[in-house]
Amino acid sequence: MSLGGLITKEFGRIKSDKRTLILLFLIPIILIFIFGLTTGVGPTKFFTAAIITMDDIPTYGDFPSNSSEYDDNFISIMQNNSTTWTLHQYFNSTDENEYISAYIACYNLLKNEIVDIFVVLPENFSESVAKKVNPILFYYIDGSDLSAISAVEVAIQEPIALFRAEADLLANFSIMVPYLEFDVPFWESQLLNYAVPLILPIIILGTTMNLTSLSIVSEGPLPRMLITPTTKRDIILSKLIANSVIMFLQSTEIFIMTSFFGLYSLGSLFYFFLALVMIGFCGICIGLFISAVSPTEQGANQMYLIMFIVIVLFSGNFLPPELISPVMQYIINVLPLSHAIPLITDITLKGLPPNLTHIAFLNLDSLIFIVLAYIIYKFKRLEV
Repeated sequence: MSLGGLITKEFGRIKSDKRTLILLFLIPIILIFIFGLTTGVGPTKFFTAAIITMDDIPTYGDFPSNSSEYDDNFISIMQNNSTTWTLHQYFNSTDENEYISAYIACYNLLKNEIVDIFVVLPENFSESVAKKVNPILFYYIDGSDLSAISAVEVAIQEPIALFRAEADLLANFSIMVPYLEFDVPFWESQLLNYAVPLILPIIILGTTMNLTSLSIVSEGPLPRMLITPTTKRDIILSKLIANSVIMFLQSTEIFIMTSFFGLYSLGSLFYFFLALVMIGFCGICIGLFISAVSPTEQGANQMYLIMFIVIVLFSGNFLPPELISPVMQYIINVLPLSHAIPLITDITLKGLPPNLTHIAFLNLDSLIFIVLAYIIYKFKRLEV
């Protein structure tokens, strides 16, 4: 056959695979359309802060004047004049006991992600400004979000600059960061532990989806099995149970290996393992859905790849949710990784108990996909 004939034959083969052609041209259009719905013009980050002022506590020695006017000015700038900050709450501490109570309250706000940072103005804040010496400012930040750390260091300069201009202060601030909250200690495996909340859910979900995506469509003797008293419900259930056992072994292996290489978890290890199992079970249910809805093995492979890319891309970690349209935010909120990644983060890096909302959505995804897989498979016609 001539080269022209081979080319014509290949075009005929490509044309016959209409599913591939549709996916080839439709998926880019869908993604471009979704990106076109995003709002905003850049990666500007907006932070929420809490402030503890100790400026009303009496000072002695080098700062005997005991003035306390400038802390109100700084709080006002954070609350009203800053373009990158909003003030959630401020606490006025007049003694050490009030400061301890305020610190605990701010710590809980930071832990529950209500604020991104809390700032402490020391006892001699106004006195330092009045004497035109370097005022000291303390802030505490969530160390579990590495991207926010450098962003905060830049963003905090805006209210400081506005305050210096208002107070006619030439001296710069001395910014003190005693330690990062919820960060991985330097003696632990930082690379592994910061990567665990992102990498493990993606790996578990992707591998379990792949494990079951061909389990139904590639079953050769399946039509003959249906001649016997075996029901489709039993077939689906058997695949769910068998693959769940494999998934449980995989989760156990991952749990043991991460522990061996220095897993650092502030929360319960049992909750961590339970989260791994729930993520894996969700992947199995999605894979069974793919296998039930796909007519061929090639179609199942294509659908698996597309669904996995969409789930990862719209997990909320690669596209900032605040730049996405409200409709797309609802869709993202349904996808499993948008709940699996925060669930692992809260347990390992913050020591929080499992978030019931994330657990509910993750298990709801599993239920929806396994029910859809059964319904589609039940009404699917098979040639004997």
